[in-house]
Amino acid sequence: MFEICILILFMLNLFVAIVFKIQLAFALFLNLMLLSFYAYIKNFSLREISTMIYTGIKSTKTILIVFSLIGMIIGIWRLSGTIAYIIYHGTSLINPRFFYVGIFIFNAIISFLTGTSFGTASTAGIISMSISNAMSFNPLISGGAILSGCFFGDRSSPMSTSALLVATLTKTDLYKNLKNMFRTCIIPLVLTILTYQIFNLGIDAKIDNGGINLIKEIFNFNLFLMVPPLSIILLSIFKVDLKINMLISIVLSIFFAAVFQNKSASEIIKALIFGFHINSDAGKLINGGGFISMLKMLLIVGISSGYFGFFKETQLLVGVKKFIKKLFSKFPDMAIMSIMSILISVFSSNQTLSIMLTYEMARESYKDNEKLALDIENTAVMTAAYIPWNIAGRTPLEMFGAPIMSLYFSFYHHYIVLINTLASVIEFRKTRNMRNK
Repeated sequence: MFEICILILFMLNLFVAIVFKIQLAFALFLNLMLLSFYAYIKNFSLREISTMIYTGIKSTKTILIVFSLIGMIIGIWRLSGTIAYIIYHGTSLINPRFFYVGIFIFNAIISFLTGTSFGTASTAGIISMSISNAMSFNPLISGGAILSGCFFGDRSSPMSTSALLVATLTKTDLYKNLKNMFRTCIIPLVLTILTYQIFNLGIDAKIDNGGINLIKEIFNFNLFLMVPPLSIILLSIFKVDLKINMLISIVLSIFFAAVFQNKSASEIIKALIFGFHINSDAGKLINGGGFISMLKMLLIVGISSGYFGFFKETQLLVGVKKFIKKLFSKFPDMAIMSIMSILISVFSSNQTLSIMLTYEMARESYKDNEKLALDIENTAVMTAAYIPWNIAGRTPLEMFGAPIMSLYFSFYHHYIVLINTLASVIEFRKTRNMRNK
């Protein structure tokens, strides 16, 4: 009962923070103190509690480094003229009548090639959102379309780390899992394209010609400015370590900023730390980035990652696991998995932890490991992006500068979960009716 009260307080604290627009990092810190209090009551020493927090934060060290590098990349890409170059030429190439579908497909292709939602968001996502802003499209829909594209490959690319994690946990063959994933994503994919096209109907895109023309005057354009984002995509395909990949892109952009834009060392350092900012009509199209822009995200990830040790070392979720096992015997698997994975994503800070906890809660209720793997892919991999403080969805949106509420306009997520849950309900009813005959 005590554990249930702690979990309720945990969710209530986050709910209050969202409703009253309290800083999310502050709410997450309070929950970290709540979990520490629970562990202390359960006779864990202060040293053990500190170790649990440190272990969780240490597990996200790589993620924190990557986020810092992403902030620097965005700033230096803007200073070097890469973002301006893409906006200037991209607005003339994209057909406004199919814009939302176009950016969804564009990001889906890149994410499938690279297998990473973060890598896609930091390249194709930034490009897509910058063009969307320049053409005055709805940022909520654009953000949702980009996020949907980012997760297409994150879920079903042969190079996806989440797909590999699921295969490893369930002891299944990765390529059989991918085949099952493609089979179950056809209808959601078609519905996603149709939905974004419906939102596109009747839109008369207005390009900010004033800002676009100013961009051309501010920067010296050169085809080589496309090299930094292309290098990230290419090196990702060859599985170069993401940190090294990003450092290479940063070095290239620094060189181009100095050579093509005649920027000084102080201007380059300023862009890396504080981002790029100019006071003109073009500013709203190309301002932003820098390490400082990622501080809020770094706090959210750092604090929430401290939860992992408590979930792993304490008995906080034992009672919940027993209850869920009973539900699996009474209701369709996907219905339980969908709801459970969403709730788990509330407590976990990232997609990896969401996947691992969902697997741990469900594994004893499945006889077929391939079905378990597929259901995890269709729930935990996707539903982690529904939670505003879970880095799965929030981080990509922060990267390319979309509103946080774009999470709920990511229709590929919705259709993957909804269609496969409905299929599970239909199959459950058929099986039950056959048993009753």
